[in-house]
Amino acid sequence: MSDLLKRKPKKIERSQTLTPRTIFSSNDLPEQIKEEAVEKKPVIKNTPTVAEKTTTVRVSVAMKNKLNAMVTLGIADTVDQLTDVLIDEYVSNILSKDEKKQLEIILDLYKSKSNNK
Repeated sequence: MSDLLKRKPKKIERSQTLTPRTIFSSNDLPEQIKEEAVEKKPVIKNTPTVAEKTTTVRVSVAMKNKLNAMVTLGIADTVDQLTDVLIDEYVSNILSKDEKKQLEIILDLYKSKSNNK
């Protein structure tokens, strides 16, 4: 039999718990900075959040970085919400009436296809 099975594992020695020297809180900030932070938050349309299955979409690394940067700016809470806003804006501002109708038909096809599974 191997010596590895016979040996007892070494005990991990715990060191003293470290605490920070100073603790930061938002109350320590000047009032002017707090007001500026509140004013800069953009307004987002209320889009219904539905708990759906997630999937993977292949995008380039540059596109992933752009999406994550926009989420970091606070334009949306998640990349999913951001893409939803971007697509809604594209559909409402760029697509023609006929293209919107075609998109609606194709989306209905995809929805019925995923519901049948």
